[in-house]
Amino acid sequence: MTLFEKLKQASSEEDVKDAYIKALGLKSYRKNIVDIQTKEVWFEAKHNARKTLYEMFTQLMHYVQQALNQGNEIPPFLVVMDTQKAAIMKSLDVLPFLAKKTIKWGKSASGYTPEALDAISAHIGTFFVSFKIENDEEEFINTVKNAIRNGDIIRTQITPDNLKQVFDKWVKMIGREISGKFGETDHLNSV
Repeated sequence: MTLFEKLKQASSEEDVKDAYIKALGLKSYRKNIVDIQTKEVWFEAKHNARKTLYEMFTQLMHYVQQALNQGNEIPPFLVVMDTQKAAIMKSLDVLPFLAKKTIKWGKSASGYTPEALDAISAHIGTFFVSFKIENDEEEFINTVKNAIRNGDIIRTQITPDNLKQVFDKWVKMIGREISGKFGETDHLNSV
């Protein structure tokens, strides 16, 4: 059974966490206030897909800020995930921003303020890599595993052997974004 199939059957946040733990092959982890913690990655999980990636990252950043304030070590990567989508980013991309301590967080991680959401969203927009689990499950799993193994986020490497496959995927993704925005004639002339 694929990760996506398991996520469709999830009836709780614990089911979501367990599905990702198994799919990623996580061995040494803890489930605490941060949903899943390993030495390399902190994960924020949600049972449904009602929260945006930005909202989930804002909640996770609240925990990162608390850990920074207490002098605790922060892992190299941060991941947010739910039953439909996931995203990964490097912690180094947000640590200098959080070190300024200018965000008004709210009383709890889930009770973040609109200002915190706006500030985090504006900062992280270009730093995270997102995935739709239904279509990108394998790429997400490989990206996280490679990040843990290599210490960097590496998307699909483009080689002469996979150039057509990567190009076709790009066309499919872009096609969804611009579908209907151009007349047939305009689209055909631009190709």
